[in-house]
Amino acid sequence: MKNILCLLTVIIVITGCATVGRKIDQAKVAQIKQGQTTRAQVVQLIGSPDQMTQMGNGTVMFQYVYVRASAKASNFVPVVNMFAGGMDMQNESVMVTFTNDVVSQIVSTSGGNEINSGVAAGGSADLPATTSNKRPR
Repeated sequence: MKNILCLLTVIIVITGCATVGRKIDQAKVAQIKQGQTTRAQVVQLIGSPDQMTQMGNGTVMFQYVYVRASAKASNFVPVVNMFAGGMDMQNESVMVTFTNDVVSQIVSTSGGNEINSGVAAGGSADLPATTSNKRPR
């Protein structure tokens, strides 16, 4: 796994940009209505899923994923890249669950990350201790 991540990072740095999946049109996702939209209508609106999961209870889940990583310009400047390299990442995903070929649930997420390399990446984070199984705020 670590080798694959290193290889992916090298490819991204060399090419400057890498994309997985296709951009998800959120306006079309907003047209999907729970309890009303059929599986065929979802495919017509946002296309074929990147992954389809059939669960034991007969429900089906469509997953749509988009990830884009762009190398920072500082990666291509000698010496500077040792201190301030890295990449910017953007991601979106939509999961649509169907029961009897009708949408029963829609989950949409989006986000982005800045990944630093070199000296700018810093050291370890100081996380507070928790007294329960909850994440620190």
